Amino acid sequence: MPHGSLSLPARLFLLGFDTEKGRVSGAPDLALAVRAAALVELARRRIISDVDGVVTPVFDARTGDPVLDELMELAEESRPRSWRTWIGYRSGATLDTVRRQLASEGYLSAEHKRVFGLFPVTRYGLERAGYVEVLRAEVLGALEGPSRPAGWTRTTRSSRCSPPRASCAG
Repeated sequence: MPHGSLSLPARLFLLGFDTEKGRVSGAPDLALAVRAAALVELARRRIISDVDGVVTPVFDARTGDPVLDELMELAEESRPRSWRTWIGYRSGATLDTVRRQLASEGYLSAEHKRVFGLFPVTRYGLERAGYVEVLRAEVLGALEGPSRPAGWTRTTRSSRCSPPRASCAG
């Protein structure tokens, strides 16, 4: 894995951080995206599979990653569910595990407080903004593809122009 021991859900969570503010910003469905990334990672490792649209775990298989192993335990203990259902089912638990893992590995700081002196909350701050910037650049590079020849410009959502002299089909 090019990013050391970080799993896909952990890297996706870090991409949700605004590095200037040091916190997650503008990502209301981050828990769902992180859960989907965890399912993808398990499928890539062939620890879960698709049987007629149902997520099917390989029983007693573990990865050594706390996020993925916790999801595997949940899948083994639960009734069969579709992929769509698994993305939403208790997805906040996966997000919490990702946060704790990243805090224990030094990517995040964790500040424990009580709201109104009663309710415990943990606020997470970004500790390795440089890592997130490198990760973001790699993702953008993969999405944009290889370098373009001289004279080519970046396309916008409303334009499909490639070379400067090409006609645009808006």
